[in-house]
Amino acid sequence: MIKLYLGLEPNILTTTRANKLNEAVRLLNSHGLNSDEFKKVFKTGYQCARPLLFKRQHNKCAFCEISNDDCGSPVEHFRPKLGAEEKIGGVWRRVSTHYWWLAWTWENLLFACERCNNSGSKGNKFPIRSSASRVLAPPSPCSYPISAIHYDCASEERLLIDPRLDNPIDHIQWIPVNRTLHPKNWQWTVAGLDDKGDMTIEVLDLSLRADKVTNHLKLIVSQWVDADIHLKEGRPIAAQATWDRIIDSYINNPEQPFRNAAWWACNALFPEAERNRLGLSHPPMPFG
Repeated sequence: MIKLYLGLEPNILTTTRANKLNEAVRLLNSHGLNSDEFKKVFKTGYQCARPLLFKRQHNKCAFCEISNDDCGSPVEHFRPKLGAEEKIGGVWRRVSTHYWWLAWTWENLLFACERCNNSGSKGNKFPIRSSASRVLAPPSPCSYPISAIHYDCASEERLLIDPRLDNPIDHIQWIPVNRTLHPKNWQWTVAGLDDKGDMTIEVLDLSLRADKVTNHLKLIVSQWVDADIHLKEGRPIAAQATWDRIIDSYINNPEQPFRNAAWWACNALFPEAERNRLGLSHPPMPFG
């Protein structure tokens, strides 16, 4: 997962939101929050954002960074559109009716792969810190337009990484599990750097991507071997050129998958102190 800069919402979503949210409020007031009529309105509308999300995310899932095809892949609601789940006693349970009013909000939408979006993964899971409260829900009966206070999520203290707002590298790292072996034989695993990272890994089950990430990082390691040989044989210019190609190809290239893992791999192969000593470039933070 990397930080995403997704720009302004498309005009079609602006128009769609006005129509759909007005309809949702009308159905809420006439049929109630748990009615089939109210729930039905949330099946459509936000899909109009898919093409632009797909393009701006460079065809990759916002969560696991796997390259994807937009055909059939969902538009993910970061905050679930019909009921949030919290982990209680080791079991995920629905604890609130949030966040129906955010269903067509640009800042709440992401392009995701089907595996990350489904109920066995992210689904409706949206945990917050036990000491915090969820953003205030609109009352019922509800007036339209909905007051801005219901869109202020700053104090919610979520336990999931939002790639639009957070830098995931501050919370999630990929590390080799067998450093005693030559880097060519390293296997990689994902680990949290704090409770937000731990929860995000659990909710998205990012460990299931470990084999794909390991295979991807082998490509980086094979080129690192060339740079290491150049250094050992007294060719620092060639080593730097090879190292810069790794950075450009696997971290700076927005089309590449697993750029978070690539950043951590580069830092494991040539740690910062060693890069300083050798005069090698520092890999920049990836963003998309």
